Amino acid sequence: MFNWLSNITDYAQHLTGRLHHLLAPPGATCLTCGTRAILSSIYPGICPRCVKQIPWIRSIRCLRCGRGVGCPDCVRPHMHNRSFISNRSAVQYNTLMKEWIGMYKFRGHERYAPLLTALMIQAFQAMSDERNYALAKEPPAPVAHPATPAQQKKPPWRPDVVTYVPVSSERLAERGFNQAERLAAGLATACHLPIVDLLQRQINTTKQSFKSRGERIETMKNAFSINPDGMHLVEDLYREPHLPTQKGISHARPIQILLIDDIYTTGSTLDACGRVILNTCFRMEIPVEIYTLTLARS
Repeated sequence: MFNWLSNITDYAQHLTGRLHHLLAPPGATCLTCGTRAILSSIYPGICPRCVKQIPWIRSIRCLRCGRGVGCPDCVRPHMHNRSFISNRSAVQYNTLMKEWIGMYKFRGHERYAPLLTALMIQAFQAMSDERNYALAKEPPAPVAHPATPAQQKKPPWRPDVVTYVPVSSERLAERGFNQAERLAAGLATACHLPIVDLLQRQINTTKQSFKSRGERIETMKNAFSINPDGMHLVEDLYREPHLPTQKGISHARPIQILLIDDIYTTGSTLDACGRVILNTCFRMEIPVEIYTLTLARS
């Protein structure tokens, strides 16, 4: 008798579950707003309504730092000699992006990783299009002998290597991962670019979000150093033949490095990292150009 009643109860629960599934809206639960909908095929885990709320930086007001609004930073005299050529960012660091990045960075919600990486990939594609458009407008360099049309065509802009801003061992133990490294690895994999562990953090700086501009710049001094193993890979890359030589003189173009971080506020962290790379490459007589890409721009 008991088994018969138990079977009836289990069958009723099964029917209830099936009925709930049939009556529920189609799709899956949105990662960010919690509604049930057909999720985006481009931005993993979120619904079309949340896709529309992504605060893309589409119109660049400052060509140096990639800010989408008026930029008082890059006109400052001490900003003219920064280590990177230009920065681009995917989105504005508004309330929504603070929530998304915070859920991943501080609360360890791994499901945000594919979504944030997708934003980075799209920003990289836009950055590449912008760089290639600028290259196409540049006049050809004067040469002693006329070049053929095939030789006149400039190669598209494409980083030789991707690297990222490191975190301290204390921060790594606290979070369990480096968000900049994860973003860089996802981008490099999707775009078939080599990734190099080029930098290491020497000191554990306190959170930058609570500091003034001057404090941020001062804190970043001597915060980073080069990773010798990563530098060996860059050196090997440079020694590979890029262009033919004439009379024994190498005409290899500079190594182009894409440096990744999650948030750009004043640029002091990226500038400090880039300066370490530039100084090391200068001592090794390796010409290098540094470009930076971040997920968000404040």
